[in-house]
Amino acid sequence: MAYFNYFPTTFYDMYGDTKNLKVKLATNILIRVRKKMNITNASYFEQYFIQDGDRADTLAHQFYDDSTLHWLIMYANYMTNPYYDWPMTYYDLDKYVAKKYPNNTNGIHHYEDEMGYIVDLPKDYNPDSQYPKIITNFLYEEELNDKKRVINIIKFEYVNTILVEFKKLI
Repeated sequence: MAYFNYFPTTFYDMYGDTKNLKVKLATNILIRVRKKMNITNASYFEQYFIQDGDRADTLAHQFYDDSTLHWLIMYANYMTNPYYDWPMTYYDLDKYVAKKYPNNTNGIHHYEDEMGYIVDLPKDYNPDSQYPKIITNFLYEEELNDKKRVINIIKFEYVNTILVEFKKLI
């Protein structure tokens, strides 16, 4: 099932010429049904840890034997942008951090106490002590990226029900 095949179409002025109106039939990609569908029950999902190299289409093939259901993986996790919502590979993360923090990837981003809260460096800071913990720019970005790795996969037995509901709502 291709995701946009079920979206309604609308006539849209593609050119913006008010004197010579020309419209084309276009897929209305602004339709949203997430809030309408009731798939919030944890029993519908299993958790999955995204590995380097995993993509939504490969996971859809792995779990549903249908790579075109990649949108269902994204949908179940409130992801809208595969470039920013999906975790980067370690290689891409390394390049991203190097670009974001040029010549300072291992610079200090912030300090954390034993509970993981961001704190200021105390005046009596002892570099040999365990806390406050130094969080480098790379470690900070890696932790943000790793938070994206645990996702929900809709269990196979619920996929057809969700697809039927999606088609009805869209």
